[in-house]
Amino acid sequence: MRQSFLSATLLAVVVVSSTTTPNQQHALTNTPVPGRETSRPNVVFVLTDDQDVHLDSFEYMPLVRKHLIEKGTQFTKHYCTTSVCCPSRVTLWTGKAAHNTNVTDVSPPYGGYPKFVSQGLNENYLPVWLQKAGYNTYYTGKLFNAHTIYNYFDPFPAGFTGTEFFLDPHTYDYMNSVFQRNKSPPVSHKGEYSTDVLAQKAYGLLDEAVEADKPFFLTLAPIGPHSNINVHDLVTSPLGEIVFDAPIAAKRHENLFQDVKVPRTANFNPDSPSGANWVRKLEKQNDTNLEYNDHFYRSRLRALQAVDELVEGVIAKLEEHGILDNTYVVYSSDNGFHIGQHRLQPGKTCGYEEDINVPLIIRGPGIGANLTTDVVSTHTDLAPTFFELLGIPLRPDFDGTPIPLTEEAIDEAKSSGARREHVGVEYWGVAIGEGIYDSGRIAPRNNTYKSIRLYGEGYNLYYSTWCNNEHELYNLYDDPGQLNNLLLEEDGPKPSAKSLKLLGYPVPKVVARLDTLLFVLKSCKGAVCVKPWETLHPEGDVHTLHDALSSRFDNFYEIEQTRVSFTSCELGYIIFGIKMGIATDAKIVFSQDDEESPLLVPKPRLSASVGGSSRGTNSEGDAENAADEYSPKTTRRSITVIITALLIGVFISNADGSLLLATNGWIASEFNDLENASWLVTSYVLTLCAAQPLYIKLSDIYGRRAMILIAYSIFGIGCAICALGQSLPIVVAGRIISGIGGAGMDSLVNILITDLVPPRDVGSWRSYVNIVATTGRSLGGPVGGYLADTVGWRWSFLGQCPLALLAIISTYLLVPKHTAPRAGDVKQGSKLARIDFAGAFLLAATILLFLLPLEITGEKIPWTHPFVLGLFASSVTMGVLFVFVETHWAKEPIFPLNLLRSRHVVIPDILVFLQMAAQLGMMYTVPLYFQVTQDASTAVAGAHLFPAVTGVAMAGLLSGYLIKKTGRYKAIITTASACASVSYLLLILRWHGHTNWLESLYVVPGGFGNGLLNSAAFVALTATINRDQVAMAASTFFLSANTGMAVGLASVSAVLQNSLRAGLEKSLGDIPNRASS
Repeated sequence: MRQSFLSATLLAVVVVSSTTTPNQQHALTNTPVPGRETSRPNVVFVLTDDQDVHLDSFEYMPLVRKHLIEKGTQFTKHYCTTSVCCPSRVTLWTGKAAHNTNVTDVSPPYGGYPKFVSQGLNENYLPVWLQKAGYNTYYTGKLFNAHTIYNYFDPFPAGFTGTEFFLDPHTYDYMNSVFQRNKSPPVSHKGEYSTDVLAQKAYGLLDEAVEADKPFFLTLAPIGPHSNINVHDLVTSPLGEIVFDAPIAAKRHENLFQDVKVPRTANFNPDSPSGANWVRKLEKQNDTNLEYNDHFYRSRLRALQAVDELVEGVIAKLEEHGILDNTYVVYSSDNGFHIGQHRLQPGKTCGYEEDINVPLIIRGPGIGANLTTDVVSTHTDLAPTFFELLGIPLRPDFDGTPIPLTEEAIDEAKSSGARREHVGVEYWGVAIGEGIYDSGRIAPRNNTYKSIRLYGEGYNLYYSTWCNNEHELYNLYDDPGQLNNLLLEEDGPKPSAKSLKLLGYPVPKVVARLDTLLFVLKSCKGAVCVKPWETLHPEGDVHTLHDALSSRFDNFYEIEQTRVSFTSCELGYIIFGIKMGIATDAKIVFSQDDEESPLLVPKPRLSASVGGSSRGTNSEGDAENAADEYSPKTTRRSITVIITALLIGVFISNADGSLLLATNGWIASEFNDLENASWLVTSYVLTLCAAQPLYIKLSDIYGRRAMILIAYSIFGIGCAICALGQSLPIVVAGRIISGIGGAGMDSLVNILITDLVPPRDVGSWRSYVNIVATTGRSLGGPVGGYLADTVGWRWSFLGQCPLALLAIISTYLLVPKHTAPRAGDVKQGSKLARIDFAGAFLLAATILLFLLPLEITGEKIPWTHPFVLGLFASSVTMGVLFVFVETHWAKEPIFPLNLLRSRHVVIPDILVFLQMAAQLGMMYTVPLYFQVTQDASTAVAGAHLFPAVTGVAMAGLLSGYLIKKTGRYKAIITTASACASVSYLLLILRWHGHTNWLESLYVVPGGFGNGLLNSAAFVALTATINRDQVAMAASTFFLSANTGMAVGLASVSAVLQNSLRAGLEKSLGDIPNRASS
């Protein structure tokens, strides 16, 4: 229905009110209300929690029937697209499916209020848009899951004029609710019935809204009839022992409906198993279980009585204020509910009709009274519908379309065939029941699926693909209870399966169309979600399933199209990278606590394949299709092979840095340019830091392996130039090129680890990387010194070339060709368009201009030199320009600045900066110390670092083991910092030129602390942010580490120079010119 059509309809009713039909509600009379705008309608939106359609709840709500159903239009084919609270609510408020909001669970890391905020939706959803359109907005009740007493102000939900929010962990405790008004502190209402408290809050907000001079949108979101969850269970119970129980009724309602039972439909506790995947394995419920489920059902009906009274109270208030005729009252629920169907315990999350078919009733000006329609609509349509009702231009990024509301518009939509016939349904993660016979008593069951609900002329279908690649197909005309799965496979396909008919066609022919439609809808955006058939047939000759069943399309659907399938069962929606197929115990999390994240909960594996997305042809923006072009079985053995291949490059890149520290003097001396020797190190460090962030972004676009191969190639070319260089500038140029390559050799390996393994295992796998890296840094100096002493410094670089070639070959052969999300088959030009060249240049310039003064200042150029100050000022200028470009111009920023607002990112970055600065300072000075004090050779002096390397190795393995075993890392980080501090303190206090072998072991705690912290800090960062931001957050981690090394080296050099100068001045006494001569 178009906006102009509705406006014309309303105007006609106003002008010719005497011709209104008996079923048509009178439209606005525009009776003036003092102090209010009268040209725009108001909205009261009642959003219940888990209310059913198919369990007949409205038969027990006489006041809703009286005021809404009999006075408005009931939409019997309205659906949620994800049948669980938070994802469904976010879809409702944004007009976008869950695969586009990336909020796919009720708690972090995949969902909840923190995920809503992190995805930028707090500034981009219905209340914000309504305020921009001139509406006052009010809200009372539950907003989102994981909206808590701890994070309600971090940030405060945007877009509201007045609020009275429920807050977790008390949201679902009917007799112990906590409300938070506007931005005031939360207030407990212990002992009061939550829906009654909410009703009083609602009446107060309604009074406030009427007193204002603007039209208003008021949302009332009671928790009824959701299960009751006691706060003590959530706080004190171990994982897996959380028990949901039946809802609690108000005292006045607790004895109602004594003999009522769950409707005994055909699919209620059937004699034979039904469904697919884990559902088909459920046992038939016994009499005791059935009695409890009947009790649970009665409790839901009783809890809804207070909601029923709330609706009447609001209607009375609207009448009292004289604005009922100018107000739309909309009633819906976030998702449906099942009790006993398919042998299921009380709960939701499934794709069956009980869970996805939800209430939608609308009354108001121009809306037909006492009407029922089966026009198909979804929660993605609600935001567009509100826009059209209130005269707001539609947004192009809506995944839905306005619902036809007037009787004429409904008839027109049905007669013209313009209204869509499909609903895309999706779910990720585990399923857990809410009754005492399910929650906390079952093994985790991965419930990931993609499905479509199709309702059109002559057909009523449901088709689903589960993550274990089982399929379901139901014809709801013949099988409304969805008991007869036409695609059931037990001990292989049925011999008669191909002979089955559906809609007069062989079942495989129909399935080919349905599967292709599902492939489009599973990751659609915008208009594609509304008109998927037109996407498949841009000529415009297919609009329905009937059209697509034409025999002229047989080859297109049955041969050319790729089938939807899963490579693993995932916990949530994965945007960046390829994850192992894992499941986890269900856990309700009310605050995004870093160490309590479900990511660190033990995860039993359900699948051994890399992936986690439906497979098929990718398209730009199709993040759900982040499948790999090469998908090996990721057993521990295969991961070991992959990471081992990558460790060659890690060793080379780290050995190269310390090698130059030991040989730069020899190299510069050969060219009679000793005063510029430091540029051999400086040039490498500067380009390493500047290029590293760009690698992360490019790997998201072109794939991890591709960028690793490029890094190895560039590094090898740089080493060859250094080995063959005939002047110092040429060798420095080679070091610059090597630095560009080295920037990706270490960081991308760590990113790839987070792609391949669960967060709990990241620490143990990364410990091996840290051991190899530290070993490389420790061996580089002695080996470089030995080669310089014997065969010449050029072999230090030539020797790295075959190792780089070996790394290229092993990576090419053993590492899977991971395709970054949204890369797929996108054209090269489109990939290049995603690169933020301006941001990359400004970030690199900022880093270079900041680090360059650290490298060049010293004896000849003091810190106060105008050139140095100018470099720092230029760095600040470039940094400001970078921030401006990233926030105002870049479509896909090279670095998301919002990450720096998270302590979960900043704290690990600071820790690794300090640790790497200290470690490199120690590695630089320890060999030098023994060379000066004991006249040790380069090799012997470098060998004094081996105890530190041993400490790193031991600590790295221990850290990985402890994290994997306990899931905790805070204590490890604290211990690491203490160990390192003790080590450096001992070096200061005890090393005075006569160090014995026992005292030389003081470096061990420093290495031990470094090994502990590197693994733990990285896990702390990757486990506490959203998975789609891990790569970019890790970019900050490695940039901090590299910058720390540069700052550490510069600081140590400055201290040594100042100490040497002071010592010379003291020794030379009164000699003229003294140390400056």
